[in-house]
Amino acid sequence: MAKITYDTHLHTEFSTDSHEAIENHIKKAQTLGMNGICITDHMDYCFPKDPTTMHLDEPFTFDFEAYKKELSQIKNNHPDFDLKIGVECGLQPYEEVIEKNRKLCSDPALDQIIGSVHLVSKKDPYYPAFWEGRTTFDSMQNYLEAILININLFSDFDILGHMDYAVRYAPTKGEYKPEKHFAITDAVFEFIIKNNIALEINTSALKGDYAEVNPHPVLLRRYYEKGGRMITFGSDAHAAEHLGYGFDTAAELAKEIGFSSYFTFSQRKPIEHSL
Repeated sequence: MAKITYDTHLHTEFSTDSHEAIENHIKKAQTLGMNGICITDHMDYCFPKDPTTMHLDEPFTFDFEAYKKELSQIKNNHPDFDLKIGVECGLQPYEEVIEKNRKLCSDPALDQIIGSVHLVSKKDPYYPAFWEGRTTFDSMQNYLEAILININLFSDFDILGHMDYAVRYAPTKGEYKPEKHFAITDAVFEFIIKNNIALEINTSALKGDYAEVNPHPVLLRRYYEKGGRMITFGSDAHAAEHLGYGFDTAAELAKEIGFSSYFTFSQRKPIEHSL
C-alpha cells in the first residue's frame, strides 16, 4: 500500500480558524509514523470580516515574526523530526494584496508556500451569499476563473492549494461536473506545469458530505494527462486529530491515475518521494 510520510498542509493556533498547538501536530504525525510535516498557517491579507465574528479587525493574518521564531524553536527541539516552516498565502487580484504577498513570500525562512484562493470578488464560498442567484456551474466557473486570474498576477508559491475547494460549500454539490470546466482548468494546469508549481491533493473534504478530494479525481486525471507530475498531499487539518486524514485513500487514487511519486519542499526546493 502507498504510504505518505509528510503532511504539507496544516493549521495551528496562529490561524484565525484553529486553536491547535504545533506540538500536538508533531505528536500525531509521529504516532502515524510520518517523517515530517509542514505548518502552513493562513496569511490572507485584506480578508473581509467574518459576519458572524465582527470583532476580528484583520482575520486570517498573524504575527509572522513570532510564528517563525516559535516554529524555529520547536524545530530545534525535535532534531529527529522534519518540521518545515510554511504558509498558506491567500491569493487576491488586488495590488495591495499582491505587494503584501510578494514581501511575505520572499522571506528566506520559508520552506514551502501554498497559494490558495478563498475569495472571489471579496466573497467567501463558505457563505450562502456566494451561491445565491446562480447555478452551481456558474459559481464554480467563477471560482476556477479566479484561480487562473490570480496565478497569472502572482505565482511566487510552490503549491496550488485545494484547486476546486469552493465545491465543498455548494448547496447542490452533485451538480458539479468538473469536465464542464476543462477550458479553464486546462489553462491552470498548463500554467503550473510550465512554472514548476505542484498541485495539492487536499483530503479535508473527505471528512464531510462531499467525500471527494480537492481537486476532484476527474481533474487529477486531467492534470496527469496534461503532463503534470508534481503533487503534494495535505490534510488541511485545523486540529491534530485530522492530520493525515484520508491519506491512504488519496495515495491509492494517485497511484491508480499513474503518479509514482509526490513532493515536499525544503527552502523552496522540491524533494521527490516515492509512492
